[in-house]
Amino acid sequence: MSPLRTSWRGISASLLFLSTVLINGCGSDGSDSSTSKPFASVVFLGDSLTAGYQNGSLLDSQQKNGYAALLATQANFSLTLPLIAPPGAPAVLQLVKAGSPPVIVTAPGTTTGRDNPTEQPNDLAVPGHLLHDILNTTPSAVATTGQQLMTNLVLAFPAGNTKSQLDEAITLKPSTVIVWAGNNDALVADEEGTPSVMTSLASFTTDFTQLMTTLKSKTSANLIVANIPDVTAVPYMVPANTVIAQVSALTSLPASTVAAILGIQNGDLVSLDGVQALQASATGGKLTKLADNYVLTASEVTAVQAIVNSYNQVIQQQAQAVGATVVDMHAYFASMQAGVTVNGKTATTAFLGGLFGLDGIHPTNTGYALLANQFLAALNAKLSLAIPLVNVDAIAAKDSLVGLNISTVKQVVPGVHLPLN
Repeated sequence: MSPLRTSWRGISASLLFLSTVLINGCGSDGSDSSTSKPFASVVFLGDSLTAGYQNGSLLDSQQKNGYAALLATQANFSLTLPLIAPPGAPAVLQLVKAGSPPVIVTAPGTTTGRDNPTEQPNDLAVPGHLLHDILNTTPSAVATTGQQLMTNLVLAFPAGNTKSQLDEAITLKPSTVIVWAGNNDALVADEEGTPSVMTSLASFTTDFTQLMTTLKSKTSANLIVANIPDVTAVPYMVPANTVIAQVSALTSLPASTVAAILGIQNGDLVSLDGVQALQASATGGKLTKLADNYVLTASEVTAVQAIVNSYNQVIQQQAQAVGATVVDMHAYFASMQAGVTVNGKTATTAFLGGLFGLDGIHPTNTGYALLANQFLAALNAKLSLAIPLVNVDAIAAKDSLVGLNISTVKQVVPGVHLPLN
């Protein structure tokens, strides 16, 4: 499973055709929004985290629990989301069995697309978009890939819209813009097992500088910008010593033998895709070396973290240059590693620990509520407001993924079914 830049095998040709027809339809002018009040016209730019993506899918019921929707509720501003019909794009992951091991499957069916195709969204975030895409990627007249289809689902409606996220944001005449960009530029390292695929610092600097200067020069909006978390610290990446210990217990082989066979050692990280591949080989009765694309070595982990830190220096510098407020999500995600008490329970960053959903990358409803409060604190500070924070306990009380605390170690037990997309 590629969590943010998805393969989209489950999306039908008819939906691709619908996307093509709509993008070639007649355009409509967006109405101007007053900038006299900070929340007269709020626009969101970014990727899956800002889109409200959860459990491997952009799905209407989950989008409504994303941080953007929570901000709109707390601050009482208008928000139109590009709502995607069930079972989502791609089809949402579902927890069938919460035991040990857990069983996770893909929901049946194929989405029919947008619930609200005639409405202009002001959450313009597109799952899978890199920083460069936010500036430059537009809907495709003919969507032939899953990523093009996702761009169309968000940006090609109402019929005739042809702008990138950034250009559409300018058209909407925002009074406040909230930007969380660059996560996928880093996350590709997790997905490909190497930091070499990450966006170069030079390109990142050029694009982020352009994003900030364009928003500053072409809008009068208040700017709120979040930086990038440590992408090696999400539950999608499983510590090698966890994998080695569990395989050793299952096979009665010494840990040193398992490590040698799998080609991993303490300090390395194995992706959930790698765990699935390991399960397949173990079920077949033969352990084999994990492919390089499933593993970040300890030195590669350090390299990824260093590049993310460099990205965040660019974000801090360029945001400061245009007077934007920076939300330090890197520090906040790090603080969550110690666990967070919600509704009397300790939620953790472990797989199925309550803060991240079934894809191991995106937050649960509870996780998004915690993130929303970080943005609300920034808005309150920048605008000298007192917007009440989200009641995280109330959300956690209704969150079915809080309180499970199933150990990541159980993922390698044959019988757990994580969908191979």
